Amino acid sequence: MITTAWTAVNLTLAFVLELVAVGALAYWGVRTGRGRFAKALLGGGVALAAMVLWGMFAAPQASFSIPVAAVATRVVVFGGAAAGLWRLGHRTAAVAFPVLVVANLAVIHAGHLSM
Repeated sequence: MITTAWTAVNLTLAFVLELVAVGALAYWGVRTGRGRFAKALLGGGVALAAMVLWGMFAAPQASFSIPVAAVATRVVVFGGAAAGLWRLGHRTAAVAFPVLVVANLAVIHAGHLSM
C-alpha cells in the first residue's frame, strides 16, 4: 500500500512539475514580449514548442523512443523554465524548481517507478 501511494505521489509530482515548467515558459514569454501580439506569440509559442517536444521525446508514451533526445528535452524544458524565472527576478523559484525536479527524477529512477 505504501509503495503504491509513494509511486502515485512521485509520478503525480513529476506531472505537476512538467505543467509548472510549461507555465513558467509561457509566463516568461508573456513578460518578455513587447506589445500584445508579441506577448501572445512568444508566451504561447514557447509553451507550445515545449509541449510538442515533450510529447515527441520525453513523455511516457513519446512518439520517438530516443533516450538522448528525452534527456535533452528535459534539460531544455526544465532548464528553460528555471532560466526564465531567474531572468524575471524570481531567484528563489529559479533555484528551488530544478532542485525539486532533480530530486523527483532521482526518486523515480532509484525506485524504478514507471514514467
